Amino acid sequence: MTPTADDARRVNEKIADALRADIVSGRLKPGEKLPAVRQIAERFEVAAGTATKALQLLAKRGFVRAESTRGYFVSDQPDTQGEQGPSSEFLTIMREIESLRTHLARLDDRLQHLESSAQSRQ
Repeated sequence: MTPTADDARRVNEKIADALRADIVSGRLKPGEKLPAVRQIAERFEVAAGTATKALQLLAKRGFVRAESTRGYFVSDQPDTQGEQGPSSEFLTIMREIESLRTHLARLDDRLQHLESSAQSRQ
């Protein structure tokens, strides 16, 4: 299965969510400089561009601010009130959908194998 743009978007959001959790929990304090893009990329085992997109997403949401050549800093007053993660019901549905996708992929592989076996017998 090849990765899609949707998969990449999810990676960006997962990284942004993890960093947002560090901010909301107080592990990263207001005004504190975030790790360099390269360090974030290494932490999450992604390309630097993916880490940059996650930081841009956090900036768009008001959790961090970019200072041209200095890097990204935790906003002085991040707006955590309006930021709510997905509901547990939504997460359960998404896990079920992912499970179904995996199952369908296995069924597709099995069908292709059976079809090739049938063709080779003819």
